[in-house]
Amino acid sequence: MTRWVTVVVLAITTGAVIPLRAEPLPCLRDVPGVTWVRWEQEQTTLDRWCESVGPPVFTPRPERDGEISRLLIVSWNVHVGGADVEELFAKALDARSSNDTGIIILMQEAFRAGADVPDSFPGDLDVPSSIRPRRPTLDIVGIAERFRMSIVYVPSMRNGSATALESREDRGNAIVSTETLSDVRAIELPFGKQRRVAVAATVTPRGSTIGALRVITTHFDTNSDRVDQAEALAERIAALDDLPLVIGGDLNARRGFGDRTVTAISRRVSLESCGTQ
Repeated sequence: MTRWVTVVVLAITTGAVIPLRAEPLPCLRDVPGVTWVRWEQEQTTLDRWCESVGPPVFTPRPERDGEISRLLIVSWNVHVGGADVEELFAKALDARSSNDTGIIILMQEAFRAGADVPDSFPGDLDVPSSIRPRRPTLDIVGIAERFRMSIVYVPSMRNGSATALESREDRGNAIVSTETLSDVRAIELPFGKQRRVAVAATVTPRGSTIGALRVITTHFDTNSDRVDQAEALAERIAALDDLPLVIGGDLNARRGFGDRTVTAISRRVSLESCGTQ
């Protein structure tokens, strides 16, 4: 059977295991299957930002059966509801005449709304301005439920200062998939302009045609702090050397492939052309 995999960045990494630690903050609430890799420096600042958001969301198994022979991986900054993710999923899933293609979306700037977002935050925290280009629209949890997808979502920051139940939101990175997710790692990055958390997960495609792989979604700051964040992520992924690795993200790489965010990551993973392989 022909095997097709569409990738963004693909490599196998090498390195040592990164020590992990547990934290008591509500935003780091124990979610089975999710492990935190926290940044040791700027801990007070990172904790205050963390207190303004809710805990991760993890639904590991989609409501799907059958076997796939192809895997489509898309990386997309969905601009906090501005992108029509529902239309993408509806068209992608409806277009499959047979159930032979798995879909993984590596999202940046996904948002989550409702009661899981705290109704308060530290008084001295200057929370990011709200980004709401299109409302009403389903949040990332609602989209995953509608299309019966597996999901991991880890917020990085609050989406504005609203505290009323009907308007409070947080935003961050997400992986939404037709395939089973496991071994999720929320990788906190150095604080720069804003708090950033990359998300890694193992994907186990249905059937035996395609082997397991690991995916990471990440989003860096727009200023020069993005370089420190890229270098920190490159160090963290050194521990993920047991499976093929796909990284998709908004690196804010203003100088293209020559940007230091790209070169930092490419020291750990090889850059591959996007498209069918």
